Amino acid sequence: MPRDEGELQDRDQQILNRLAKIQHKVDSIEQTTAFALRADKSRQEGSLKEIFKNGKRLAQVYLAADGTRSVQEVADHLGMKRPNVSRPLSQLHVEGLLEILDTIGGKDYWGKTPIDRTIRITPLLCDMFNLSRDGTQRKTGPVAKNKKRK
Repeated sequence: MPRDEGELQDRDQQILNRLAKIQHKVDSIEQTTAFALRADKSRQEGSLKEIFKNGKRLAQVYLAADGTRSVQEVADHLGMKRPNVSRPLSQLHVEGLLEILDTIGGKDYWGKTPIDRTIRITPLLCDMFNLSRDGTQRKTGPVAKNKKRK
């Protein structure tokens, strides 16, 4: 027996209301987790320093994997060879810091996991290794100003 349109709309509204409640609970859990992680900042930083202790390359690869670059594009961006990028990407994936965000045309596009934002990994690495947010060497010294010629 077919339901009338009003009953279908009521059912749809109930489903939407349930989904909204679920989303609210998920958001609440994520905020609580973020707060707990930030409260233990020194331990988190210690763990990160342990992961990145082997040098700047791992930090550069992490920072360059911004969700818009494939393995080869990360390598090209950093001026490295592909094998020198593939291994750190895999290592960071195992550590839970990077994930494949998309695969297009057989290319995997790597990006940071949400934990980056939660415990602020990017700014920490930028400071530790004097790097820009994209993994390139940060410019030091005074910024050159453009002078107009007369």
